[in-house]
Amino acid sequence: MVSLVTMSALYQAYTIYGHGRFGQTIGKHLMGIRVLRMNGEPIRWREAWLRSAIELVYMVLSDAATLIALWTIPDNLYVGVSWLQRGVNVQEHVPEWNGWVEIAGQVWIWSEFVVLLLNRKRRSLHDFMAGTVVAAQPAITSATASATEVLPAV
Repeated sequence: MVSLVTMSALYQAYTIYGHGRFGQTIGKHLMGIRVLRMNGEPIRWREAWLRSAIELVYMVLSDAATLIALWTIPDNLYVGVSWLQRGVNVQEHVPEWNGWVEIAGQVWIWSEFVVLLLNRKRRSLHDFMAGTVVAAQPAITSATASATEVLPAV
């Protein structure tokens, strides 16, 4: 369970770093797309953080609920039971407010999807919050073609 908390934090850090530093994650790079500001300029760290702000809040609340469950669960319900039973036992010790966090998370995800489908530029809610848009990046056909366009023929 602690590894789940660590992995969610690492995922958020990876997403924010990838967008802030390169304007894209590895997946976006493979798909040939990148995140840009609405004026076409590369995004800055501010936009990278804003795009992930709601997910960060959700992650902190969800991870806090998991940590509370781990701190409050009796040893006999955690140690010496199967991993499947351990997961069930931990879930039984998660605070009740976590149910509302999960509902809010689902509402956010579905809202993102609906908004994405209802606007011409296919921007999600987090894009509107950060003033960003996801766009195709120009492809370079080959290194030799680029070099011959720049250097005059001899």
